[in-house]
Amino acid sequence: MRAIIGTILGLVRWLGALALRLLTPWRWFRRRQPAAVPAPAGAQAEEDWPEMPRIGKPGSATDEQVEALMELRVVPAPPCRDLHDYSAEEAQAILDAIAFARAVTAQVTGGEDEDAPPEALTALLNELLAETLADAELRAFALRWAKSGASMPIRENTTFEKARAVVLRHWQPHEAPAST
Repeated sequence: MRAIIGTILGLVRWLGALALRLLTPWRWFRRRQPAAVPAPAGAQAEEDWPEMPRIGKPGSATDEQVEALMELRVVPAPPCRDLHDYSAEEAQAILDAIAFARAVTAQVTGGEDEDAPPEALTALLNELLAETLADAELRAFALRWAKSGASMPIRENTTFEKARAVVLRHWQPHEAPAST
């Protein structure tokens, strides 16, 4: 009788250890909310970027559009993990908004943006692009401008003033030297 009880207890211990080994990976790989890490002194918190609404059939971007986005070094924004996740309409809107952002920046700065440090110009264009794609009125204005094939200057109106405000947050016009 002792042998049977000992065998049963050994089997229970063995099954318990096996169950723990099988469940351990689930504890390792389950999703956890990251703990809030305080920002180091002097560091700025990452900005919340406005989001473009999803349009079109996801994953329908053409190879030409994806190549053009890659040449412009566009990084896909969530929920897209890859540039191929964009719809053809989204990819074209991004390409048109980039052209619009460059044209607005050149028009507002009078061409002085070409002399700006690359990191400052990149920050300006990123913010203007995000604002253009997220704001329905500004996005429609930019897409109409791009489809019209119109060159500089862009017609200045209240919608254009939204884009101008973004540019002026990053760029201050040089003042003419005072004449003596």
